[in-house]
Amino acid sequence: MIVIDIGNTNTVLGIFLNKKLLKKSRITSTNIKNFEKNLAIFFNSNFKLIKKSKIKICLLSSVVPRLNNLVKKITLKYDIIFFNLNSTNLPFKLNIKYDLKKIGADRLANTIAIINLKYKNSIIVDFGTATTFDVIKNNTYVGGLIFPGISISHNSLIKSAALLKKIKIVKIKKIVANSTNESIQAGFYWGYISVVNGIIEKIIDEKKFKPKIILTGGLANIFESQIQPKPIVNENLTLEGLRIIGKKINA
Repeated sequence: MIVIDIGNTNTVLGIFLNKKLLKKSRITSTNIKNFEKNLAIFFNSNFKLIKKSKIKICLLSSVVPRLNNLVKKITLKYDIIFFNLNSTNLPFKLNIKYDLKKIGADRLANTIAIINLKYKNSIIVDFGTATTFDVIKNNTYVGGLIFPGISISHNSLIKSAALLKKIKIVKIKKIVANSTNESIQAGFYWGYISVVNGIIEKIIDEKKFKPKIILTGGLANIFESQIQPKPIVNENLTLEGLRIIGKKINA
C-alpha cells in the first residue's frame, strides 16, 4: 500500500507491506513542478518494490488540493486505485464533534491511528506547517487548536527583520543566550515548549481527563524531553492512520 500525506510545506510518502513501513520519503509541496518531478522519481525508483509487493491502492491525505490530481494521474499510470481521504468517505464510524467540512484529512488519519492504538483519551500535537492540537476523549474527537508552526514563524521573523538570518532550530540548554543566533534558537525552542506545555495544561483542565500525549511531525523529537506529561513520539502517525484506513477499504 502507498500512503501519501501532502502538507503545505512538505509531503511524506510511504510504502507499507502489511504493517511494516518499507519505504519513506519526504519531498517539498511548495513548488508544483518540483512536486510533480519528485513524485515521479519516488514512483519510478520504487517500481520494483511496488510490483513485487502487489500494491493495489494509494491513500492520500492532502491539505493542498491543487496537488491532488498529480497524485491521481501517476497512480492511474501504475494501475493503482486512488483514494483521496476526506470527512465524507471515511470507512469507519468515527464520533466527531467538529465541523466535518473543515477538518483536515491528516487530522482524521491521526485520530484513526490513535484510536487503533487503544488510547481512548489523548492529545495529539503535530509539528507541521501549523502546530495542531487534536483532542480525543472517550474515543470521541472533541476538537482542537491550530497554532502557527515553527518554520513559518521563523521565516516570518527573518523576512520582517533585516539584520536577522535564518538558522536551524535545535535543542538548546540556555534560556538566556549570548549571541543573536542563540537568542533566536532559545526563543523558538523554549518559547514553543512553553506554548505546547501551556496549551496541554489548559486542555486537561478544561476537559477534566488524563490523556496520553502524542507528538508527531518533523520536529517532534526536538521537543520530546521537555513536554509534560511525558509524551510518546510517533513520527509516522499520519501514515499509520492512512494504512489502517486503506486496509479497511481493501478488505
